[in-house]
Amino acid sequence: MNYYLLALVSIFTGSLGQVCLKFGANKIKNMSFALPSLWNTLAHLIRTVEIPLGFTFFGVSSLIWIKVLTRMELSTAYPLVSLGYILVAVLSYFLFQENFSITKIAGILVIVTGVILISK
Repeated sequence: MNYYLLALVSIFTGSLGQVCLKFGANKIKNMSFALPSLWNTLAHLIRTVEIPLGFTFFGVSSLIWIKVLTRMELSTAYPLVSLGYILVAVLSYFLFQENFSITKIAGILVIVTGVILISK
């Protein structure tokens, strides 16, 4: 089994979790963790389908990641997680019309360079 590919699946799944949470967060107007309203807030989060879906993606991603860690060194595997930043930036551009500036592109190039250097 190619554990690099499995790591990428985990990273992709975790990125989908982030996107789902953002969709859910966009639906929530007021959110308070003050004790009197805490239960109402939690109930509202659970009823916002994108929030539990996002956490489900995170759970699946974590299980896959554990499998990856059974065969890869942590110092090799963990830098790959930074590829999630790139995926989230691209998805955010298309799904949320977020800014994709020259600075962001430069940061992405630095991340990719760092992942390549660390994985060797």
